[in-house]
Amino acid sequence: MNKYGNIEITEVINTEVVVCGGGTSGIVAALTAAENGCKVILVEKNNSCYPPREFIGAVNSRIQKKHGVEIDRNEIVNYLCRHASYRVDQRLINLWADESGEMMDWLCNIMTSNGMGVYLETDINEDEYMKEWTTCHSFFNANPENNIKTLKILLNKMECAGVKIMLKTPMIDIINEEGRIAGIIAKNKDGEYVRINASKGVVLATGGYSNNLEMMKELNPVALSNIASINTAPAITGDGLRVGLKVGGVKDIISTAMIFDRAAVRPGGASGEPYDGKMFWLGSQPFLKVNKFGERYSNESIPYDFGIHAASMQPDRVWCSIFDSNWKEDVLAFHTIGCSRVIVDPQKYPHNMPMKFMEKLHADLLKEGYMQQADTVEELAQKLMITEDSLKSTIERYNQMCEKGNDDDFGKQSSRMRPIIKPPFLGITVGGLLLCTMDGLRINTDMQVLNKEMKPIEGLFAIGNDSGGFFANSYPELVVGVAAGRSMTFGRHLGKLLGNLK
Repeated sequence: MNKYGNIEITEVINTEVVVCGGGTSGIVAALTAAENGCKVILVEKNNSCYPPREFIGAVNSRIQKKHGVEIDRNEIVNYLCRHASYRVDQRLINLWADESGEMMDWLCNIMTSNGMGVYLETDINEDEYMKEWTTCHSFFNANPENNIKTLKILLNKMECAGVKIMLKTPMIDIINEEGRIAGIIAKNKDGEYVRINASKGVVLATGGYSNNLEMMKELNPVALSNIASINTAPAITGDGLRVGLKVGGVKDIISTAMIFDRAAVRPGGASGEPYDGKMFWLGSQPFLKVNKFGERYSNESIPYDFGIHAASMQPDRVWCSIFDSNWKEDVLAFHTIGCSRVIVDPQKYPHNMPMKFMEKLHADLLKEGYMQQADTVEELAQKLMITEDSLKSTIERYNQMCEKGNDDDFGKQSSRMRPIIKPPFLGITVGGLLLCTMDGLRINTDMQVLNKEMKPIEGLFAIGNDSGGFFANSYPELVVGVAAGRSMTFGRHLGKLLGNLK
């Protein structure tokens, strides 16, 4: 019986490519590599692969051209670089801008031939402060579980292309033979250890480390201090990053996470452990937001994690969203885009978070004591445990500016200045919701993992949230879907590259 260290190996499998992780990037890499002639094995630690993300960002796709959408390649690339203070490898962002359109066309061909419709979010806002981009693509049909349908289609395509999928099979380690990564050690569904040799390469696509608290404490303590809830798959525990660092790979210097402003906190609560906040989807809506002193402190109409960064400067790193009984009309007027969107768009896309869902969510949050309701502002302040006089004066001034149509204090656009006048008044304490990490292993434009000399580690590749060099500081939410678009574009790029390797 073979051994790997102290581990007894029950089976040795030979292939060309092994992809570790069956999510947004891994599925595309495995399928594309197989379509380009590679013998591929995909290992996934869960009992099923993950559906690709619903919103996919791309530039210069066929559907964008159909709708007359033109995006200046250099403008959007430099926007993304500025968003990250240029702590990125611009060549990677160039790659997304240059190849995402082709990736999207390939994906659209697969989906439409299987009865899915294609959606492009076109009714973006013209905001002089915060530019929005027409990048968001998605798929839909009559089935409300659209992302599950999408997964089934891709799984069928992989099966037809000859990809071998091994479920309940976590990658335990990667095999380093004299500086070249030769394969992996995995634990199969029967609990036995197998060695999978990969003559062309090992692809790390395990999704980052957002559900590994010890790694988060070590690598991204700032993000942990600014969140009140973790909304990420239990299996995303840093497996790819762990083995990549072990063999000499290096990660991004700047710790970066995707954090949304949607974690409901009980009155008087704070961000930080135990991370047990409840989902409050309307946290991303630009309602009036105040700190625990009842004071307004920022423009509310900013991207998700910008609002969390602003709140990190406030007591307990949380805020209170304040609104009145006209909140439904307010949300329609706000017209937010991407996954915070509630309004129906011109293409009648069946959104997964319609208004009736929001109504139920509000009722549940009220019942559970997260959201508070009162007939007077003073009573609402008491229930939220914030300063009464200050909240009252803040709302009075806010209403005056709403009537005038200009935010003299923080510059929120006038279309999102909605008065708080109709009782009952509502409020809820909100913090950050962690979705994923984005500070991965440094890679080049061939997706090869780099060592400290910035030279590639032969046979080792990283994509998705296991890879870095693309984001820093925060997530550019107004380039809607760019995270999934990057993951899928790089997966496809790598699949083609592996197909050409001899």
